[in-house]
Amino acid sequence: MLIRNWMLPHQFSISSDALAVEAEMVIREQNLKMLPVVDEGRLRGVVHRRDLSEAALCVSGSGDVCEMNYFCNKLKVKDVMVRMPITISIDDSVEDTLIKGREMVMSTFPVMDGEKVVGVVSDREIFVTLFKLLEAGTQRTRITMSGVELKKGTLSEVLGVVDEHDGIARGIFTVPEPGDGLVRIVLRCDCENPDGIKKSLEEKGYNILEFNY
Repeated sequence: MLIRNWMLPHQFSISSDALAVEAEMVIREQNLKMLPVVDEGRLRGVVHRRDLSEAALCVSGSGDVCEMNYFCNKLKVKDVMVRMPITISIDDSVEDTLIKGREMVMSTFPVMDGEKVVGVVSDREIFVTLFKLLEAGTQRTRITMSGVELKKGTLSEVLGVVDEHDGIARGIFTVPEPGDGLVRIVLRCDCENPDGIKKSLEEKGYNILEFNY
């Protein structure tokens, strides 16, 4: 899974000489978490919704007219942006991006194609990807098996059970169990006899942790 296929395509950016309130307006109106700062086609930094919100809250809370005037009419994007931001490549994988985000405690990255900003990826896009992968909101039979020793033919055996009951497998994946080398198998399928599939899996020795249809 490459970032290029799951990112939010680049649509909005702002100049470093623009006023901070302009950036705040774009971020708010477009519901963005981060806005790339681009001068003459090159990425100069990023400005985050959080930073702008904190600055606006600080000024409004102080009640100082001079501070309010400075924030609204003089404070520029270059004064609040993060310079030399950490980026990812359009050819990076979603998996590598998740690892980088965890290691650096970051949830949003500009996506680059060479020197050009081509998109943004954040935990929001990852959440949407997970939503699609799990087909959330779609009526499916969902069966989770726990404590499975994953061997050659294990997943084929599970899918074979679905076939035996004239079902259609929509998705299957494994999740490591903590510490013991075993896995959980998560199965999604369409079938008219979900109880029959559950019973057949139990007869083959699978422990059914979750069963929904």
